[in-house]
Amino acid sequence: MDNLKKHIEDFLTHIRIENNYSEQTKKAYGIALTIFAQFLHEANLAINEKKFILLFISYLKERGNSDITIAHRLAVLKSFFSYLVKRKIVSKKKLPSIEKYKTTKKIISIPTDDEANLFINAIEDEYRTIKEMMNTAPNITERVKAKYYSLFRNLTFFTLVIATGLRLSEALNIKIEDINWVDFSIKILGKGSKERVIFFGIDKLKKLLNGLFRIRDELGIESPYLFVSYQHRNTLTPRYIQKVMKDFLNKKLSSEYTPHSLRHYYATRSIEKGANIKAIAVLLGHADPSTTLKMYFHISRTYLREVFETMNPFSNITLSVKEMMKKRYEVVVNL
Repeated sequence: MDNLKKHIEDFLTHIRIENNYSEQTKKAYGIALTIFAQFLHEANLAINEKKFILLFISYLKERGNSDITIAHRLAVLKSFFSYLVKRKIVSKKKLPSIEKYKTTKKIISIPTDDEANLFINAIEDEYRTIKEMMNTAPNITERVKAKYYSLFRNLTFFTLVIATGLRLSEALNIKIEDINWVDFSIKILGKGSKERVIFFGIDKLKKLLNGLFRIRDELGIESPYLFVSYQHRNTLTPRYIQKVMKDFLNKKLSSEYTPHSLRHYYATRSIEKGANIKAIAVLLGHADPSTTLKMYFHISRTYLREVFETMNPFSNITLSVKEMMKKRYEVVVNL
């Protein structure tokens, strides 16, 4: 097909403007389609050759791509093909069909309650140390001020993510105007520019957010965004947040958890405590509650052990009819 490069550029503009995809998603799609175009050129193949899908998969494997990456590349390609057909650039009959690429299920590791607390405590301990210095030192350098602000900001950020299950990008893009202090809610712009509301009406979060605004005022930090750098007042980058988390985990746990692990942690703990799955799906920004179950609910060993010890046929624990009916009702409501 002629003008492949131009059609790719038009498609990327289409998903950004008409589909409201984020700039990050557009970039990922662009990388996938650039690799695809490179493959066609190197293999001297046309886009309408039926055999090229299997060859493309082999090409991606040779590049060292994981199953998940290959599945994503093919999904992008399928979306691009659909665009070409809808715009009548090419007939559907001339394009090869792309089947869903099966991947091995990745087991996500999430923190335990103790690990999550140790992580937050590690940030709190450093903050208290620097706060003491701020209160006692005769001369406060800019470096100390930056550290003081950054530690409290990071403490607020990670506590908010753990308490709400926000995506990393969602938390970083919170603006001051998004925060409603009347009902203690925050307007979140999620995937596909879909808006939803999350809440922070617990003492721990209210104190931290109030404290963050107080410190920003003390240090003259002005920005429309909530979580910004001290020096440039720019929004923080995902890479910075990942590095901060890794550094504090290494100090206390030597664990490999990521900011997204905290989203899994939030969903799992909420459901284990009896939260309605539909409600958790809404708070996480999922259109379908089944997505929440499939992707974000990881039954902990502690919870499984409790179920076994309570419910096995040899258990000495006896539940009343009322208690059994209540548990069955909770199961039905939460599905």
